[in-house]
Amino acid sequence: MSEPRISIITIVYNRKEDLRKTLENISNQDFLAKELIVIDGESTDGTLEIIEEYSNDIDIFISEKDQGIYDAMNKGVLNASGQWLNFMNAGDCYFNKNILSTIFKENHSSDIDLMIGDTIIDYGDFRKEFKVQSLDSIWKGARFIHQSVFIDRKFQLENLYNIDNKIGGDFEFFYNSIKRNANIKILNKFISIFEAGGVSDKKRISSIYGNMKVVMLDDPSFLKGFFYFNKILVEISKIFMKFFLPNSLVKKLQKNTFKQ
Repeated sequence: MSEPRISIITIVYNRKEDLRKTLENISNQDFLAKELIVIDGESTDGTLEIIEEYSNDIDIFISEKDQGIYDAMNKGVLNASGQWLNFMNAGDCYFNKNILSTIFKENHSSDIDLMIGDTIIDYGDFRKEFKVQSLDSIWKGARFIHQSVFIDRKFQLENLYNIDNKIGGDFEFFYNSIKRNANIKILNKFISIFEAGGVSDKKRISSIYGNMKVVMLDDPSFLKGFFYFNKILVEISKIFMKFFLPNSLVKKLQKNTFKQ
């Protein structure tokens, strides 16, 4: 097989049914010039049986202990051979079966570092559109979703994820890339369906604090410090709301406010 145009990297740990959904979605893609890499953190819940079930679709499989999700992601990067990388972790899916064909039928400039698209956020009982926001305000937090980004492999190899940043290593990578003037193309297409409730969602306050450290290390301004202080207070208030407000009202508020 010739060098794949894209390497799809899937990270999983004890999420067998979510993994099945993701692998089925990837296997249904009509784009053939791809490789699939699955990095497992030594799951014990039956995940390995799901991987065996889809073994004909998986090009590289590694199952071993790691130092967190960003260590696992780096393993995927180091084993990839595609021109472009995309992370589609357990539970997440592509927007439709021909989105990769749609994107890669174009001959994208060889000097592009990142191609960024839009995302559907799946909260379980409802979904919301999340279109790419102004990259100039990356200091405020995620302006897009990682699963809707295609990363040039050579660029990624020069900028691996910081494994010491246990929750927000992807934000750190994108923040530094944008601040260093990476060459970015906005695709203006929905790329993925992201399943809310991952590590960064469950530990949101820690995630915000981690983002704040990245931003303040680069630019320790009062404005940015105050912004993050207020953001953490808002998250604390949400926790109290869940205790004191009816669940139906909390869900209604979630539908009307995209969490950023």
